Order: sequence, then structure tokens, then C-alpha cells
Amino acid sequence: MSNTGKSKSDAILQAALTLFAENGFHCAPVSQLAGLAKVGVGSIYRYFKDKDELIHAVSEKVEQEVQAALIENLDNSLPDRQRFIQLITRLINYLNRHPQEFKFLEQYYSSPYGVDKKHAKFLHQDTDEELNPFLTFFAKSEGGVVKKMPLPLYLAMTFGPVVFLLRDSISGLVTMDQKLIEQTAEACWDAIKA
Repeated sequence: MSNTGKSKSDAILQAALTLFAENGFHCAPVSQLAGLAKVGVGSIYRYFKDKDELIHAVSEKVEQEVQAALIENLDNSLPDRQRFIQLITRLINYLNRHPQEFKFLEQYYSSPYGVDKKHAKFLHQDTDEELNPFLTFFAKSEGGVVKKMPLPLYLAMTFGPVVFLLRDSISGLVTMDQKLIEQTAEACWDAIKA
């Protein structure tokens, strides 16, 4: 893809992220996406077969950015508790600074678009640290420093509080500060530790 093509594709992905996060998947017509991206409607279909493919492409882009933020300079030599708190803290900080990405991911994984991906990503464990440091952590720690329980329960106990805190922060109900983030990470740890 040429630089011009890449910049158009990037503009389309950014416009889609913005509109999907704010309006939802079904209330973001392609014509509106094209206007925000400053491209013709035909350009969107040149890069993406259809709106569904565009939604999945935005998901891939956002997830890659989140994973990169999580694993950058991750200190794997830390004891399990500290490593888990480091991951949760990074996740909260990143998503709180990137509310559109948070809104998109929450919507995506709560919709039919994300159900198959959720099953593939979380329920068929891929323990490649580069792909999912949380799954790697759970797989390596299960039955040792963390309770032995099904993966969906780890995910609920870990990400449930994070999602609710981020929702409240983004909507202005809670003022996020480092102390609150650390308390949330500690509470998530307390929920899963053995």
C-alpha cells in the first residue's frame, strides 16, 4: 500500500473509531464516515469490503495499540502480585486516556461482532505474552498464587471492576486518580489471589 493509500486507510480507521465510539455501529453511516475521514464513499470500499470488515479492522487496530501499551517495558521479573497490578494499572491508565478506544472495545465485545472473537481470544487460551499478557499470567499462575477457577471467572473478576470504573470516569461520575487506580488493581488482585 502506498503512503497515500496508508494515510487514507488510517484516516478511515480513525473516523470509524470516532463515529462507532460515539454513535454505535448502526448509527454511523458510511457516508458520514467518509465525510469525517475526508474521503469519498468509494474510497472506504476500496480499502474495506464492507462496514463489517471495517468494524473488525478498527478492533484489530485498537487491540494492537492496547497490547503494545501493556507489554512495553513490562517487568516480568516482578512477583506475580506486582506484575498483575502493573498490568491492571497500565490497562486502566491507557483506556482512561483513550476513551474512544474504551467505548469502542466495550461496544464491540458486547455485540455480535465481538462474540466469536471473544471466544477465540479468551476461551481458547493463547498464552503468547506478546498477544495477551493477562492470559499468560492466568495460565502461569493458576492453582499457585491465584485461585483455580475457570478462565471466564478470572476475566469477570479482573475486567469487570475495570470496565465499571472506566465507564464512571469517562461519564464524569468518578474522578480518576492514581490512588483510585491502585485501589482498583488491588481489589482485582484480592478477588483472584489464592
